[in-house]
Amino acid sequence: MAWKRQQILMQEKAKKEERKRAREEKAAGMDTEEGDLQQLAALHAAASDKQQDYEARKRARLTADGVSGKQGDADNSRRAFYKEFRRVVEASDVVIQVLDARDPAGCRCPDVERYVRSLDPNKRIILLLNKMDLVPREVGEAWLKHYRQELPAVAFKASTQQQADGLSRKSSSSSKGKKAAAAAGGSSQSNAAAASFAAGSGCLGADTLLQLLKNYARNAMGGKGSITVGVVGLPNVGKSSLINSLKRARVAQVGSTPGVTKGIQEIHLDKHIRLLDSPGIVFTSGEGAAAAALRNAIKIEKLEDPITPVSEILKRVPSKQLMEVYKIGTFAGVDQFLQMIANARGKLKKGGIVDTEAAARIVLQDWNDGRIPYYTVPPKQRAHQQYETAEVVNTWAAEFDADKVFAGEAKAVLDHLPTMDDGSFFEAQSAGNVAVQLGEMEADEQPAAAAAAAAGSSDAMDDDEYGAPSSSGRP
Repeated sequence: MAWKRQQILMQEKAKKEERKRAREEKAAGMDTEEGDLQQLAALHAAASDKQQDYEARKRARLTADGVSGKQGDADNSRRAFYKEFRRVVEASDVVIQVLDARDPAGCRCPDVERYVRSLDPNKRIILLLNKMDLVPREVGEAWLKHYRQELPAVAFKASTQQQADGLSRKSSSSSKGKKAAAAAGGSSQSNAAAASFAAGSGCLGADTLLQLLKNYARNAMGGKGSITVGVVGLPNVGKSSLINSLKRARVAQVGSTPGVTKGIQEIHLDKHIRLLDSPGIVFTSGEGAAAAALRNAIKIEKLEDPITPVSEILKRVPSKQLMEVYKIGTFAGVDQFLQMIANARGKLKKGGIVDTEAAARIVLQDWNDGRIPYYTVPPKQRAHQQYETAEVVNTWAAEFDADKVFAGEAKAVLDHLPTMDDGSFFEAQSAGNVAVQLGEMEADEQPAAAAAAAAGSSDAMDDDEYGAPSSSGRP
């Protein structure tokens, strides 16, 4: 009896333990499920935070790349110019600085020249006066004489032909033929042909420049026999057109607005010469929009205030000359000037209100395209400067065999240019040398490069761990 009772008590105890285990297992299951839910919630929150962080970094990169924000665009443009410019200069034996012959001083960058010499005093600089057909021959000759007292200077007119290859250019041999024709009594026909060619789309001055470069490769490169030539300058001065004219083919992209060339373009001219085209120089913040617009360094359609640059034109150009160009009467101030042009060109808003901003953009386009036929004159040289530059001139003259090359330039180029007797040109004030603070760009580039490297390293780690979020929601 006692044994049976003991057995019943043991069975009850076993049942209680079984029920206890069942309750514990149930509780443990609930805890596990809750833990899984908490873990899933934590992962979801982490993924959401990661996606927000990724989007924030993406927006920051877009702003830094100039996609949004004017300041980001300006800073990125400065850094992009400096990086590409530095690559071109470091790789070049000779640097050609392209200038607009109408205002060479307004396109010349002394900061760029100092930077080139600071990298390597043995690098040579050539000043190339492009668009020589837009100034009188006498003015072009004066600028060449002025600049050759310190650096080689070349007169040039780039080809504006549109075909893919076979671009025409005037050679010294054809000039000799013209001279022979003139000696035989055909001087009037020769002069007419020369003027027609200068006004046309062919190239002038290519033979002079090529001979200078080949002489330098032979005389100064220690038997190397080949050189790399970098082409730099402000936007829209004709850097890419120069390369196309030398190659006699449209190998570099060109356009009438600034900013066509986005990066370095490498062109092998022949086995002796390799050309490097570069984007146009970007101004520092100290250069106002008006000065940049008159140098055609920014797109006219993007100007917020096109009237201020026109005010600068009125300060530099006699009003009588502008009256002749636009066939308008006398005016007092920029507002009346633009109103008269707007009426003459039919630039009116709703209600017959004159659109002075549209008229201002017309004037700026005419200024940059050469329809306002202005020129500037070189400054007078001080007496002591002649002695300072004599030794420098003798050095580069020997390396380029310049005396012999320039002796034929008058026949090959200058004789084909218009003269002051044409009466359509007028003098304007120069815009002055361009300020490009390359030291400032160098200072900006170093922290930007360090930040980009750090951001790139962080992005690589983050993207490898989590992956960039996709629009479909898949990793």
